[in-house]
Amino acid sequence: MKARILAGLACAVLIFSGCAEAKEEQKSSSSAQTQKTEQIKTNSDKKEKVKLKDGKDAKDLNILRAANDVIDEDDIKLADINWTKPAAGESKRYDRSFENAPPLIPHDLEGLIPITADNNMCVSCHMPEVAKDVGATPIPKSHLYSIRNKKDLEGKLSDDRFNCTTCHVPQANVEAKFKNNFKPEYRDANSSQHSNLLDVLNEGVR
Repeated sequence: MKARILAGLACAVLIFSGCAEAKEEQKSSSSAQTQKTEQIKTNSDKKEKVKLKDGKDAKDLNILRAANDVIDEDDIKLADINWTKPAAGESKRYDRSFENAPPLIPHDLEGLIPITADNNMCVSCHMPEVAKDVGATPIPKSHLYSIRNKKDLEGKLSDDRFNCTTCHVPQANVEAKFKNNFKPEYRDANSSQHSNLLDVLNEGVR
């Protein structure tokens, strides 16, 4: 009988001890959570105090950069670039950078851009039926053919090629910061000035 009483007392001690430890652990966890919440609130308050250059509060607390890193557009100065000046028809052609590379624009673009959905001044000189008479580089066959639909457009410029300045760019009179040792190799004498892309497009595929 005495042994049963002692065993019961031992069990009661263990139970009460476990409950006390659980309460202490819960209290400690609650305290840590409170400290973490206060720290987050403190950090948030600090972010809210960040000021932009114009004195306004930074509304977005999730910005990737500090508010004082934001550049005001009034402080931006565009580089003064000396673009090529000869007018269309008076300029000297550049050799292509490599075989079938889009040729560079060697003349001034004043009044010729931007190209809009209903106006493309480039085609007034560069369409094949006109280019020969005015001494311009003719638009190649690849631009008068729908590669996507495998269809000859019978002399009409493909809509995919309508925005010329997507690929063709003017040149600036600047000194290169690094020497370029690349030297293109053309397979025939005409490749530096003319395109045969449509003829060789599937080379190595068939």
